[in-house]
Amino acid sequence: MIRSFVLAASAIALFAAAPAGAAEIRIKTAGKAPAELRAEIVKAASSVCWQNVRGESLATYLYPACVRASVNDAVSKLNNPELVAYNAATPVVYSR
Repeated sequence: MIRSFVLAASAIALFAAAPAGAAEIRIKTAGKAPAELRAEIVKAASSVCWQNVRGESLATYLYPACVRASVNDAVSKLNNPELVAYNAATPVVYSR
């Protein structure tokens, strides 16, 4: 029982540590407010992460971690202080 829990926790940590990388969605950023841009990033991350984890036995646990990591990774790459602040103050809402 303990071994199974440790293996499950390890698998979750493995997938949670890395944002989605198998697929990619491009988003146009020009002229968008932080709230609008973040909403599009979350939508894209949700789509990519669901493609990556569906069919996995731990998908219920992997999906939210994947979305969070992917959103945070995308926001940090944009290097927009307003978006970073908005992202830090707004929780991710999962749509799956």
